[in-house]
Order: sequence, then C-alpha cells, then structure tokens
Amino acid sequence: MKSPFMHFAVSTEEATRLIECYRRTGAKAEKTLNVDPRLWDVTVQLPEVRFLQPTPRALVNRMWR
Repeated sequence: MKSPFMHFAVSTEEATRLIECYRRTGAKAEKTLNVDPRLWDVTVQLPEVRFLQPTPRALVNRMWR
C-alpha cells in the first residue's frame, strides 16, 4: 500500500532535486504549483510497511539481549 507524502512550498531548485532523488529510488513524484507562484508543492507516493525490519544482532547492546 502506498500513501502520499507532501513537501509544501519549496523553491524550484529544491523541487527538482527532490523529484530526482525520489525517482532514483523508484517512487512516483510529481510537482504542482503552489498558491504562491514562486513556490512548488511536491507529492510523492511512498510505500507503507506494517512492521519495521528487526535490528541486526551486531547492533544490539549485549546488556539489552
């Protein structure tokens, strides 16, 4: 399942950089004009996960095991 995540009121350079980064990871991103014509809103469809992956045992303190 994917849900939208929005970046509001970003400049043209920031919006272009965000779209490039998200598309590199395979996410669907689109840029729309904000109410202020100098700024953009970026909407990205990001996947949702129900459970996080477990922490590797090498990164868990021995005291907490």
